[in-house]
Amino acid sequence: MNKDLFGQKTRKASSIKLKLFCDESGSKDWLYIGVMIVPEKIEPLFLQELLNMRCGHPEGDKIWGQCSDECQRHKHNNTEVHYSDIEKSKDKYFIAEKWLNYLLNDGNKIYFYILGIDLRKLDKAQFGTQRQANNIYNRFFRTAILKSVKSYFHNYSSITIEKIFHDKNKALETDLHFPWHSIFYIGNRDDKVRFTSNKISFINSDHRKSKNPYSNFIQFIDLLLGCINNCLDHISKNADKEALAEKSLPLIERLIEKPNNKNSSYKYVGRQKIDFFPKHNLSSLDEKSLEFRYRKMDSFYHKRVLQLKNKNQLSLSC
Repeated sequence: MNKDLFGQKTRKASSIKLKLFCDESGSKDWLYIGVMIVPEKIEPLFLQELLNMRCGHPEGDKIWGQCSDECQRHKHNNTEVHYSDIEKSKDKYFIAEKWLNYLLNDGNKIYFYILGIDLRKLDKAQFGTQRQANNIYNRFFRTAILKSVKSYFHNYSSITIEKIFHDKNKALETDLHFPWHSIFYIGNRDDKVRFTSNKISFINSDHRKSKNPYSNFIQFIDLLLGCINNCLDHISKNADKEALAEKSLPLIERLIEKPNNKNSSYKYVGRQKIDFFPKHNLSSLDEKSLEFRYRKMDSFYHKRVLQLKNKNQLSLSC
């Protein structure tokens, strides 16, 4: 007997339905692709709990959307949570803080996969000269989808991805290949993964503009990506951004130091993972050499220095 998402014993299911919510972040040297995977069975509860954390009513059951007129914070809390401009409003910060507490205390609902690409080591010549940045993103976006869903849901005989939502991005939306290529490529080469939509749906991360509650999932993966980016590269010294990244640091540290620790209190194995690529710079090696072939096979890795964790030591040594 297996256990379902809520820990109950059940027979092995033959199929599972998923929705994917995706975004990207990065710096000069690194590109991070984030995929949050939401199984159909837990979607309503997960979304409602995210929304409820926006409620600032001092009393009552604090169900978002059912507040009385006494809820003075409703208008202020009905805002977009975006890591890059979190310092613009304490309302944004407090919602983000609640969401991170939710992440750290979750034990079964939140599935995500983060793939970091080291642009300094990447052989960019392999991705052409035209639309090179988009080609790189398209290639590794496909990798992120496959590595996440096939790893987390390998016990299922069939994995149905009902929809892929991506934060609005003009360069990707107007790209000749990105909106459809990953779905087409995977669908034609993998017997286990199927899609019910042949195109990625681009959605505004601001739910007030999109009129779609799924924008909250985009905001959530954006927040996670921002925290991970800052933990690893310390790209921002803004106090609010540092505080949020430091809150996420215990989980992030364990994901890159001990990704296979099934005894972790965070219960992340089989649900949450961070990978980096490539481990080696192969541009100087002969493609026919054994060393090239070996290093190409040993390309993904998970350990990196957390610059945010070391910020105090670095400042002391300067």
